[in-house]
Amino acid sequence: MSLLVTIEGIDGSGKSTLIKGLQKNSQLNLIINNWRDTELGQKIWHLINETRAEGKKSLPSTWTYIFLIFSAFDELNRKVIEPGLQENKVVIIDRYIDSTFVYQGLEGGIRINAMREIAKKTIDLPFPDITFVLDIDPQQAQQRLKKRKLATGEYTNWDNLKLEFHQRIRNHYLELKKIFPERIYVIKADQTEEEILTEVQDIIEQVYLPKKEVALPQYVRVVIQNEQEEFLLVKDKWGWNFPGGKIELGETPELAAKRELFEETNLVVENLEKITEGNTFYANLPKGKQHWKGYYFQANQYSGELKIKEQEKIFAIKFVNYDYLENDEKQQPYQFYWERIKNLKKYAKKSI
Repeated sequence: MSLLVTIEGIDGSGKSTLIKGLQKNSQLNLIINNWRDTELGQKIWHLINETRAEGKKSLPSTWTYIFLIFSAFDELNRKVIEPGLQENKVVIIDRYIDSTFVYQGLEGGIRINAMREIAKKTIDLPFPDITFVLDIDPQQAQQRLKKRKLATGEYTNWDNLKLEFHQRIRNHYLELKKIFPERIYVIKADQTEEEILTEVQDIIEQVYLPKKEVALPQYVRVVIQNEQEEFLLVKDKWGWNFPGGKIELGETPELAAKRELFEETNLVVENLEKITEGNTFYANLPKGKQHWKGYYFQANQYSGELKIKEQEKIFAIKFVNYDYLENDEKQQPYQFYWERIKNLKKYAKKSI
């Protein structure tokens, strides 16, 4: 299977050091890139960086920044991300759409859902499977940047910004974790380089190259749409979700899907169509319980009357349009799973 991984964090948090370490891993079939490395990305970064220089006139608006960066992301996706995922590689991107959510969204005042919707409907930008946020005190990060400048001369106009700015950006990244809890994993970046590298590599390898895949806990999710093409969702403690749950010992994925659907919604299905399957990492679960294998089914016909049967588990059931919750910035579980389904199906090996 393929995997899209992104590395985020404030300047000086150790992203470049981590990426250099990952590049030495011979077990992983890696492609590592930055949106500023493409031809268009270099031009856009130069323009954006120059607007930060003293005495330079800024770009007309925050949306100008966003559209420029999305243009660079589009090229990155077409030339790097998609080809890499089609070849079933691990594609690692140093700063991606979450940087835009932080800098132009939470800091710049633009709604994240508005940016997410534009990215989805205009350039069909793939979202990461896993995002690692390196979290560090801005004062410590600034000390690292000063050492880097003395050693290499590397410097950008962003380094001129005050400590308070970098503290806000750090807080925004931690806030973003609450918006995308399933895929954003926060790492304490004041650990040693080896500790950070080991933690990240172990997570990636367990998803991409699981040593004991048969021992992974398994789950199912069932996608049902009515004649109006609305999705059937159930609301549990995690939020709005597709019906489904854990596969019990001795159950096949299909039997588990039928059982979970009936127990949660009272609906009965005779035939299920398997959409795809794949490993998933849950950044919002405790360590040791984060790696699962998922199976996704589609039910084209169903019978029965919608009814909450497990009232201690399910709080509501309804058919909704995909964008029904667009006013809520927090990503709902069904949106996380829908991205997984799209990516797994699009980049599945031909033999599957």
